[in-house]
Amino acid sequence: MSSARAHRSALLSLSLCVLAITSCRITTEPASNENPATNVVISTTPPFQTKEPERYSATRTITTFTNNGDTVITKTLIARDGPMRREERDGIVYLDLPEGRFVLLPDLKLYAAATREDEPATPEEGDANSPDRLLHTDPISTTYEPLGSETIGGHSTSKYRIVVNNSRSENVVLNETLMWIDDALKMPIKSETKAPDGTRTAMELSGVALDADKQLFQIPAGFEKIALNALQKQLKAVRLNPSLQ
Repeated sequence: MSSARAHRSALLSLSLCVLAITSCRITTEPASNENPATNVVISTTPPFQTKEPERYSATRTITTFTNNGDTVITKTLIARDGPMRREERDGIVYLDLPEGRFVLLPDLKLYAAATREDEPATPEEGDANSPDRLLHTDPISTTYEPLGSETIGGHSTSKYRIVVNNSRSENVVLNETLMWIDDALKMPIKSETKAPDGTRTAMELSGVALDADKQLFQIPAGFEKIALNALQKQLKAVRLNPSLQ
């Protein structure tokens, strides 16, 4: 399976995608270990609330195990300070600032102005099974099953099994996801997804801190601003010849 296909399979994971976490209506209470829930809630909206902290930083790791034995790991450093956001992966930094959106190549000390359409789709976007659509769309049916409480990396979480019947094809396709929502932060910090083709995808947040260095949301001094197409050519040249860094 190609890397692009493996990345697309990561869409099935309920990651913290900063675009995927919005406020949802509560329809049931999380269960506890002492009295695990036995009733399955059928709904097109989640039986829990999620939100993204106004200010935080973390590392999101998405690991995809393909059905032919390959493993693809994507690590993204993410940070938010109100309306300002930063994502860094594969040596590229994406900044959302009040004055606009920018793409930075730190190794080359270059940056360019961009729009969200200029950024390649990430594993969390652009698919019927992305986290946002998984949480907020209307397929045939979505089954939410509370599985009680569990401690993950020192975080107290509520665990759910989510099964989506995808109606966007002629045949109904079942995708099953286990998701752990941090009880204090009210956001997913871990998920595991199984796709019908045998692909498995795991997402986990680590190093979560309710703080973010102000410098993360600044274009460093000494960086040269160039046109976006010129920056893309520079990036392509570096990938073909890493010694140019």
